[in-house]
Amino acid sequence: MCLTVNIYYTGKNGSAKEFVQEMISKGIVDQIRNEKGNKRYEYFFPENDPETVLLIDCWENQEALDFHHKSPMMEQIEELRNKYDLKMKVEQYTTVSKNNQDFETVIRCRTATRKFKDKKVELEKINKILEAGRLAPTAKNLQPQKIYVATSNESLEKIDIVSPCRYGAPTVLIVCSDKNVAWMKEDYSTYEMDACIVATHMMLEATNVGIDNIWIEMFDKQELKKQLNLEDNIEPICLIPIGYKADDYQGNPLHNKRKDLKHIAKFI
Repeated sequence: MCLTVNIYYTGKNGSAKEFVQEMISKGIVDQIRNEKGNKRYEYFFPENDPETVLLIDCWENQEALDFHHKSPMMEQIEELRNKYDLKMKVEQYTTVSKNNQDFETVIRCRTATRKFKDKKVELEKINKILEAGRLAPTAKNLQPQKIYVATSNESLEKIDIVSPCRYGAPTVLIVCSDKNVAWMKEDYSTYEMDACIVATHMMLEATNVGIDNIWIEMFDKQELKKQLNLEDNIEPICLIPIGYKADDYQGNPLHNKRKDLKHIAKFI
């Protein structure tokens, strides 16, 4: 079971941001993140509402959340909230079904990371991520994917030449597709579609094993082919920097802003 609470703190004249800054400076945020059962405790600052701060609070189960609510630091949080005269609004409180726990947790917690620690990704985890890519579906099961794993200083320097978006990740997966292998029908090849499916599988598995990641399309494909000496039929599709996010990385405040299902799905 995974419990998620989204809370909006709203004040005046920047008081909500001051509240968060004091929470961090007093070490309260780090204490909560280190509590047993805590999965996520992050503050975000919506650009469209400068007087509001969004807290995303995730816990493994109800017991962990109840323990947190009874902890002494809750009194400190309440005192600070009163100090800054903040209004509090709970947007949602979600219980993930036990029947779908693992997958539900992965798809809800996966997010783009744009600042990584200088910490190597364990080979065991890299292999699990690559295995997810191996098992991904492709047209006619022709499996045209080619995945290059950049971990050496030399290969990472080549990534930095072709893209400004490595964000300090210690490992980058270069997802390519062999156009000579991919299925063709008339004037359409599935090489790009196949590689995108593979990349998505690997990103979800990375999240599943606790490895942060991001999909990067912003890179010079021709220069990358030159740097890696790739054959003409091997086409780079995307880069996936992977690693452990930096402690001070705030994330994208728009990540949880999703369209209502009625706007993206229609029964016919």
